Formats: sequence, structure tokens, C-alpha cells
Amino acid sequence: MKLKKTISFILILVLLCGVSRVVSIYAAKYLDTKYQRENGVIVGTNEIYIEKGDEAILLLHGLAASPYALKEIANFYATKGYTVYVPVIKGHGTSVFDLEKTNYLDWRNSAEQAYDKLSKNHSKIYVIGASLGGLLALDLASDHDVKGVVVLNTPIEFKSELSKVLPLVYLVSPYLIRGLFTLEELPVATELKLYDSLPLKSAAQLLSYIEFIKPKLKNINAPIFVIQSVKDDLVELESASFILNNINSKNEDLLFLKNSTHINIIKEDREIFKQRSYKFINSLEVNNV
Repeated sequence: MKLKKTISFILILVLLCGVSRVVSIYAAKYLDTKYQRENGVIVGTNEIYIEKGDEAILLLHGLAASPYALKEIANFYATKGYTVYVPVIKGHGTSVFDLEKTNYLDWRNSAEQAYDKLSKNHSKIYVIGASLGGLLALDLASDHDVKGVVVLNTPIEFKSELSKVLPLVYLVSPYLIRGLFTLEELPVATELKLYDSLPLKSAAQLLSYIEFIKPKLKNINAPIFVIQSVKDDLVELESASFILNNINSKNEDLLFLKNSTHINIIKEDREIFKQRSYKFINSLEVNNV
């Protein structure tokens, strides 16, 4: 009798897992159809390139985001006379299912190609990255002679325990519906044109990339400005100190944004971010760092 009950329980569990997976897949497909596209590209998510002066700013967006999320900061630096480039990291700006086909090596390659493009005609390159873009910025700084680095909400440690059970969760749901943002952040995520779902395969690649980056931090000598949202619901505050404690830069700065979350950088904090990051980069130029 006990054996029959156990078998029945296992069959029900398997059935529920199967149903959950199907629901997750169809939900991701449904959400993916809502975007307005032109030639397969979500409208407004194309790369941004504004040619200005010899000094250039390379801006790198986060996971499930696109250049659109950095449009404001791109325009700000262009008005300051910098050439600005915001590339599309592979798998972004088209479909969440394209993202699922990529790995962190593809993301690194996108950042490398963007840096190479700028380095051909610009003698000074500063790199600014948000979230995944922050990791890419650190990666570039560890391998190239970047003149300065600014990173925002860069993940080293996560608040969620999801990372520890990803393989198990994947059996039940291969996609995180609504991605890495909360329901309260949904209007902001929609405004920024973030993907509405996130493949767990991509989340796993992000974790692998973090482990890849950690030992490379010691190679970073460039001046660095680390910015972290206090109310970040995804990234632990200790991520900022981990970065600063493991690099070799002699020019470091740290700023906490008191009223913003991981993706919802409120207007007041966006202004602080622009002015403080510009002050940091401009000081490097003034001092010929």
C-alpha cells in the first residue's frame, strides 16, 4: 500500500512539473509576442552611436535590457562632447529566445567588439556598465587600457537563494516570468523595454560569468567609480565592497544611491549618477590620469 502511494505521489509530482514547464514556456512565448518589432528587432532597442570628440564613452547595458535603457545617460555624455557608443549585447533587443541561445562568452565578445570599434579612432575610452554591463566593464578593464570605469549595481553576490537551486527550478520552470524585476517595477521594466521573462539558462550563465570575473579583478588598475543602489532587491550591497577590495586601482570612489532599486533608478538618483560619474571622469581628464 505504501509503495502504491509513493508511486502515485511521484507520478503526480512529475505531472505537476510537466504542466508547470508547459505553462512557463507558453507564458514566455505569449509575453514575447507583445513587442513591436521591425525586421525582428524590438523597436527602439538598436545600438546608439553618437560621434563627438576624441574621448569616448562605452556604455554597456544589463541582462534582458538593451541600449534603450541607457539612452538618457548616452545623450547626457554626448552633450558633454564625448563620443558615445551603446552596443547591443548579443541575444538582446530581439527575443528572449535569442538570449537563451547565448552564453557569457557571446556577451564578452559583444563588449570586446564594441571596445575595438572605439579604440580604432579614439585615444581615450571610459567604460560605464550597469548590472551585467558592469561585469563586462570590469572584464574589459582587466584586459585593456581603459582610462576609467564606472559600474552600477554590478552583481557579485545575490540576495536571492534562487542561484543555489537553479537546476531544480529549471525542471519546473525554464523561464522566470517577469524576469528579475518585481511587480512594483513592472511599469519601469516596460518603459525601459526589458524582456518580460528571463531564461534560467541565461541566469546560470550570469552566475558562471561572475565566477569567471572574480579572479580577474586583481588585474584592474584603472580608476574606478562603483555605484550601488541601497534598495537593490537583487544584488547584495557587499558586491560593491568586494569589487573595491579585490582590484589594484589607486583611484577608487564609492557611491550609494539611497532611493533606487536594481532597475528603477529614480529621477533624483539618475541626476546624481550623471553628475557624479561625469565629475569622476572629468577629473581624470583634468589630471591626465
